[in-house]
Amino acid sequence: MNKGSVNNQRDFWLEVQKRVTDLDPLALLCVVESIGSSPGRAGFKMCLPIGSTLFGSIGGGIMEKKLVDLTADLMDRENSFPFLKRQVHQADLGKDRSGMICSGEQTVAGFFLYEAEAIQLVTDILAAFDDREQPRELEFSSKGIRIIPAGERRALEEDEWCYYEALATQPRIAIVGAGHVSLALSRQMDLLGFHVTVFDDRQGLNTWHANTFAREKILVDYGRIAEQLPSDPDLYVVLASVGYRTDDLTLRQLIHNRYKYLGMLGSAEKVRVMFEAMRKDGFPEAVLARVHAPIGLPIHSRTPEEIAVSIAAEIIRVKNT
Repeated sequence: MNKGSVNNQRDFWLEVQKRVTDLDPLALLCVVESIGSSPGRAGFKMCLPIGSTLFGSIGGGIMEKKLVDLTADLMDRENSFPFLKRQVHQADLGKDRSGMICSGEQTVAGFFLYEAEAIQLVTDILAAFDDREQPRELEFSSKGIRIIPAGERRALEEDEWCYYEALATQPRIAIVGAGHVSLALSRQMDLLGFHVTVFDDRQGLNTWHANTFAREKILVDYGRIAEQLPSDPDLYVVLASVGYRTDDLTLRQLIHNRYKYLGMLGSAEKVRVMFEAMRKDGFPEAVLARVHAPIGLPIHSRTPEEIAVSIAAEIIRVKNT
């Protein structure tokens, strides 16, 4: 089975948009409930365009193949959509057995989108993503898919099922420094669906020009970095500049700001020396404790790529907690 990969909600719907522009109908599968050790978590999606490549995932394995085959079969039957299919991942179960033995269960909803209807829906979904003035949700129900204002959920009719999903903006990460670790981390975070912005005060860096993963690359004066990165409780910030002096300069400006995550690259000794100097200069212990330093999970990483994995893993842990 050929499956493309998508990074996040926005990427998924952008990919759907590509497929519907030729007015080809398509089916969409969405995990609307997951319990226990289910491989497909609520919100996982997969698209089945007629005559084109499948993309996305609802958990993989034999369970996914069975649901794809079921959906393809239902496409030729009238009034088969929307449908709801429960899958239980236990070998000793008869009804609703998925063919997997990982325990847990998931419920998958299937929808069929037609031509102009699909184009309009996807256009509206993409327009709603960045509307911070009026947050929206997607409603997946036995009546179909529609966009609603966030929180304005209706009372369900008898025997009706419904699943709601926020149309959240893409997570954002700011990386201060454009060296080798920054390049590797930009690649990793882009793969994870983050909007990546890189800052540096140096012109002509080969790693700056090689970084095609960052959506934005901004030359800055590190002495004024706070102007570029004010408090933002949804922003992830990584300090990975050229060395101690520039990291110290940027950290002192940013440490009082509120971010989703603030981490600094460096050895344990560098962190100890820097924090000790900051304590003497009056920075409270509680403020220093906000900084993830040394940055990343302790996996004995050495190369820029390994360091990027350790940082990404720590950020994912914060994001999903």
